Amino acid sequence: MVTAGKYRHTYTATASDITPSYRLTPNAMLMYFQDSFARLMTIHNVAAFDIVSQRRMWVVTEVQMDIGQAVTYWSEEFVVEIWVSELTSLRIYCDFRIIRKDDGRLIASGTSQWNILNLDTKRLESTDFLQGKLTVVSELMTGSHKKVRFPKPQGFDMQVDHRATRLDLDFNYHVSNRSYVSIALLTMPDDVLAVQTLASVTIHWLHETYLDDTLTCRMSHLDNGTYLHTLTNAEGAVVCELMSRWTPQPDTPDVCEVLNRDL
Repeated sequence: MVTAGKYRHTYTATASDITPSYRLTPNAMLMYFQDSFARLMTIHNVAAFDIVSQRRMWVVTEVQMDIGQAVTYWSEEFVVEIWVSELTSLRIYCDFRIIRKDDGRLIASGTSQWNILNLDTKRLESTDFLQGKLTVVSELMTGSHKKVRFPKPQGFDMQVDHRATRLDLDFNYHVSNRSYVSIALLTMPDDVLAVQTLASVTIHWLHETYLDDTLTCRMSHLDNGTYLHTLTNAEGAVVCELMSRWTPQPDTPDVCEVLNRDL
């Protein structure tokens, strides 16, 4: 449903969407946000399957996301609300929030940057053809759309090597953007995960990778609960950067104490 330029869609949480502390996983939040983006573009006839005949492709290049404290249990409903917050000559910015359907508590919110790629030249295309199709709602979920600059790591605290399998691929036969996030977060130490919860994440996707490519993720602990995760390919080129911030886990009651359903 689109109201005043904002699109809202309701989803139902599955067991695989939920962490042991009853939060949506980062992968799930990105998946449902991107699904809502695709649905919004479908309404305006500029979805991936609409523009591929024009030799064009949507590419997400950046996401900034703050994560709230709202819990989400299996089979509960939540709403993704998304809107185009800025449209420049080469970039489309979509802001979003994810909330519980029953009480509106915030699960996550943020912004994202998208581009149109020419499939033949592999160069970015003008967004002129989107003018008049997309409604811009100038409401920002972050302070600005200014690109986040990642610090240069002074050293590495952990390293993980990963060979891309078919499970990592999307429908374009590229490693999925969500797979990079999963690989990056594998570098988080167990002792941190035992007492901390993810509070925010900023992701830059820089280059495509493919089946059987070897990805190396190096993690650097910065300060104030912030970690830098840098993924490189076999040639040493950075293909994805991720910055995560973690805070102490809040007390979470056992599900049997708070949930009573007649199923």
